[in-house]
Amino acid sequence: MPVTETKSYAKDADEINGVQMNLFEEKILTMENRLRFQVIGQVFDTYWLVEFEDKLLIIDQHAAHEKVNYERMMKRYREKRILSQGLFPPVIISLSGQEEAILKEHLDTFAALGFEIEAFGGSEYALRSVPVDLYGCNEREMFLEVLDGLLDGSGFGTIRVIEEKIASMSCKAAVKGNHKLSIPEVQTLLDELLTLENPYNCPHGRPTIITMTKTEMERKFKRIVS
Repeated sequence: MPVTETKSYAKDADEINGVQMNLFEEKILTMENRLRFQVIGQVFDTYWLVEFEDKLLIIDQHAAHEKVNYERMMKRYREKRILSQGLFPPVIISLSGQEEAILKEHLDTFAALGFEIEAFGGSEYALRSVPVDLYGCNEREMFLEVLDGLLDGSGFGTIRVIEEKIASMSCKAAVKGNHKLSIPEVQTLLDELLTLENPYNCPHGRPTIITMTKTEMERKFKRIVS
């Protein structure tokens, strides 16, 4: 899910904005409310149904995990404590001349993001460490995606570009749709989501959660006619 997809959600975001703002203003996703959440189960191996008071909450596990990853990685980046995971053996990558120039120019920033890479001879480089959240996520592909994203001439040092790269990495590391999670796993994800200032949207603008009230359901089943 590249960052450039953000605009594709604009229309959907407008349609749900009222609902999302209401969720935010009501502060449904809070630790204070946590004990009153009843996790009902997972549907389509992607969405989780949670009952809360007179509402049914529907949580997208990928969007929720992506937001948790993003906030965690941004916090570590700001505090200069990104955690790295060593690769054994290291991943050997061949770079073009242009890619080499970009890499050498921004080695410090790559290091700040949790990448450790060094010359291996000729145009080859050894990727020795990656951000811990990306371990096992096709490290070669993720590194090249970050590197190639710089070839458009954007300044890598700007916070906007850093945020975009971390958003892309957090998406790669997030649990996908059509993946069955256990109840304890989703309970842990929910607990992490509740610690965020804004848990209602992923970094790309998609909602992490939508809601339907009991009254709205009763109207759909014609129990209430108004």
